[in-house]
Amino acid sequence: MSRISRSIGRSVRIAATCAVIAFGVSGSVRAQPPKVDPMELAPSEIELRKRLGPLLPSIRAALQSDNADAQRAALAIVADFPPGLAADANLAAPLTTFLQRDLKDPELIALGLRSYGRIDPDPAQIGKVVGRYSKSEHAIVRRAAAESLAAALQNSVPSERAVAKATKFIDVAKQALPLIGEALGDSDGATQRAALDGVATTAKVLTDLYVFDAPVEGDEAKPKDKNDRLAPLAPVLKELVNIVPKLAAPFTAPDVETRLAAARILDSMGALRRVVISAPGSGSSPFAEGWPALRPAVTARMKDPSPAVRLAVTEALESLGDALEARELLREGTTDRSPFVRWAAARALGRSAPAKADPTVYAPDVAAVARLVGDTDADVRTAALTALARFGTAAQSATPAVLGAVTRGDVEPRVAAVKALSALESPPETTVPVLILALGDRDLRLRRAAAAGLVRFGPAARGALPQLRTAVVDPDPELRLAAAEAILAIERTTRVKDL
Repeated sequence: MSRISRSIGRSVRIAATCAVIAFGVSGSVRAQPPKVDPMELAPSEIELRKRLGPLLPSIRAALQSDNADAQRAALAIVADFPPGLAADANLAAPLTTFLQRDLKDPELIALGLRSYGRIDPDPAQIGKVVGRYSKSEHAIVRRAAAESLAAALQNSVPSERAVAKATKFIDVAKQALPLIGEALGDSDGATQRAALDGVATTAKVLTDLYVFDAPVEGDEAKPKDKNDRLAPLAPVLKELVNIVPKLAAPFTAPDVETRLAAARILDSMGALRRVVISAPGSGSSPFAEGWPALRPAVTARMKDPSPAVRLAVTEALESLGDALEARELLREGTTDRSPFVRWAAARALGRSAPAKADPTVYAPDVAAVARLVGDTDADVRTAALTALARFGTAAQSATPAVLGAVTRGDVEPRVAAVKALSALESPPETTVPVLILALGDRDLRLRRAAAAGLVRFGPAARGALPQLRTAVVDPDPELRLAAAEAILAIERTTRVKDL
């Protein structure tokens, strides 16, 4: 739906509900819209403020009344408030009082909860107000409670990525996350997804704060380091730690949409884990105790009927790094029937390789990736060859497969294969003949890569001189340079580094 369509729809709803409030609640007094700086508002929000501002007294009166139609109409309007007006309307207290009444209508309660999360609620009241409905027998109410919590988190995201500006968000998160953790175990998929939205918002905000936090401009320098500035985030991080094991429930949800959302949350948690570990004074994983409880559910999702879920889980495993000891699961992913999953698994295994990989320890990973060098999908082959290059000499057992990849198929994986041979330090007796053939290929990219790949062999590549002499006068300057470097390396008797 376009922005214009949404705006029209909102205007229609507002027009319809205005009449209900006007006739359903007597004695209401019109008030002027809140005073704001028009320069800070979009034209559409200015227009909405002109229409909605005078309705605020009627909305408050409707919430205090016993007229269900007027209440429903008032809540429908509040649910459409733009964020700026929602914060300025001062409706938190009336809505809090409304939701603490002995309400019986599930739809009316749901409307109230959804509105509550949008109107800048008092953080100290969130647990009390929303918590009373989090275990309702009605799915529509539980769903609205989770949506309310997620909305409260989203609407309290700090305008600047600085901990000093995040006090409101921290206070809201401390109240909302325990209830969100409960909602993750709900039997209703929509409730679980709303809760996952709240987790996603929290993880994103914390990640940004850990990465970008800086002293507030104008503050005097203090002898406290960055870790001290990040200390206020500790309670929120602790609540997220408690949530990790509870993510197992949406991972096993019957609907694909919820399982997919859970996998993507795991990806976000992996990103947060990395920045927390790298923060000064940390060095340890904040979620270490929660991962084991989650592993069985993640393992099961590697065999999920949905390829989208399997792909999302594979990408999450890459993000988590060594948190879940995921290499075994990623090796399983290299045999997946979906090329997207195989591609992601190969990439993730390559990125898991340390700077100096132990050939014995990583032999199973190398073998799994090497099998993909002959994959039917060109992108999978390219990812596999790039991954093998990351393993360096620990992947020398894959040299025959990589040599074969230079001579066949699409040019992208062939170029990747030539580059991988250098990383594997393949021997000249088998590599130089293959590179000579590549120098005669029609594709310029492959000829460039082959010429550059011959440089490391020096005199052992003398058999390539005829082809290099042709390449050194090629119209392409990059090929000429690579060929010239190779010829100089072959003809030089004294290396520059030995001078």
